[in-house]
Amino acid sequence: MNKIGGKMIWAGANADETSVYVVAEMQDPSQIKTFGERSDIKAIREAGGADVVSTTVISPIREYSLF
Repeated sequence: MNKIGGKMIWAGANADETSVYVVAEMQDPSQIKTFGERSDIKAIREAGGADVVSTTVISPIREYSLF
């Protein structure tokens, strides 16, 4: 992720640890889809035990504010 200008902002799991939620930042929002579809990235995630078939981008955030 660092190589393409992205960074992990937050990651967490649900109570029974069957789902992981991640907030990440990319320089170009279109990279999120590409990043998740790269075969080398999929292989690394699968080796770590991730179910890559179930990966879903919930909602891209284009602008944000701190309150």
